[in-house]
Amino acid sequence: PIALRMQYNPRCHSPVCFLTGNDGAEQPASMAEIRAYIEAENTRLERDPSKNFDPTDINVRMEYKYCPNMILIDTPGLISVSTGRRESAGANAEQRALRAAAREVEAVVLAKMRCPDYLILCVEDTNDWKHGSTREVVMRADPDLSRTVVVGTKFDTRLPQFGTAGDVEDYLRADVLHKVAPRVLGGPFFTSVPAGRVGATPAGSYDPAFDSDEHFVAGCADAEAADRAVVRRRLPPDGDAPGLLPLVGLGRLRDFLELRVDRCYRRNVARIVPLLAAERRACEARLAECEAELAALSLERLRAGAEAFSDGFCAALGEAIRGSVAAPPSLFGETLTQECAAAGSFRDVHGCPLAVGAATYDRLLGE
Repeated sequence: PIALRMQYNPRCHSPVCFLTGNDGAEQPASMAEIRAYIEAENTRLERDPSKNFDPTDINVRMEYKYCPNMILIDTPGLISVSTGRRESAGANAEQRALRAAAREVEAVVLAKMRCPDYLILCVEDTNDWKHGSTREVVMRADPDLSRTVVVGTKFDTRLPQFGTAGDVEDYLRADVLHKVAPRVLGGPFFTSVPAGRVGATPAGSYDPAFDSDEHFVAGCADAEAADRAVVRRRLPPDGDAPGLLPLVGLGRLRDFLELRVDRCYRRNVARIVPLLAAERRACEARLAECEAELAALSLERLRAGAEAFSDGFCAALGEAIRGSVAAPPSLFGETLTQECAAAGSFRDVHGCPLAVGAATYDRLLGE
């Protein structure tokens, strides 16, 4: 998992990033260095024959004047494996390790999603909303999908799979999803991302490379425009194109999420501001008490207190060294009741005479 913690800083006119290393220390790092670190971690896990997943978060912090105070967590993709009894019985060591990794990935993702303050972005790769493996896992943490925004990915490759305009409209409407989860937070939105990565093209890869992040963003905008044009062309003439087009494209998804974040901020202000005001009043009261105590401490009072402590310590030390033969009755004396309780009964005592005190002697005679 990659945890990106964004912090608003009006003094940062360009993003300033920090990376937490394996030693737990946070160091400034550029985007290129962070990318190289993440790719090195992925390569290390790919080469590890016994462990291809690490539950430890890669923590990245960014300060910028145009970002809100929030945390984005990119969880690893769920691993789909066969879980039948026949397949499990005949599985080899590699298959068993893959199943163990799948369970571990799922546990980590569920632990992240169970936080009630998190919004969940469920990226689903399906052409039939009756079935959704990712959505089934999400519903274990958010049963009614009230914190979940559903996204249909690879929309550009999904459209050619529908033969009729009605099929396209049914897929965009997602009536089955809304019946299963009527309280879904948002979506489904439909997005496409251009193939390729920013930087040099890896060896053996046929995907084109983008020279910069700006070129990749422009490619995403072009893909959105192309998807919207195909939807306009594929929808029936009497279809609800104006109502469905706002669900197509990364830009529409971004607008929706920005609106949700803004609403969360405004909703939390009414709850957080009174708490901050009460904490400020308490801090001001404690500060006033400390300042009053410091103002009352003059040089003469400090000197007098030090001299009194020194005199008392020297007197106690001299008495301890000299010693005393006094035995205070309050410490070493006994009342008659205490003496009787400590001495016990002599009714059944036989044998040699005992040397006892007068009060004990009188009690012996009485018994």
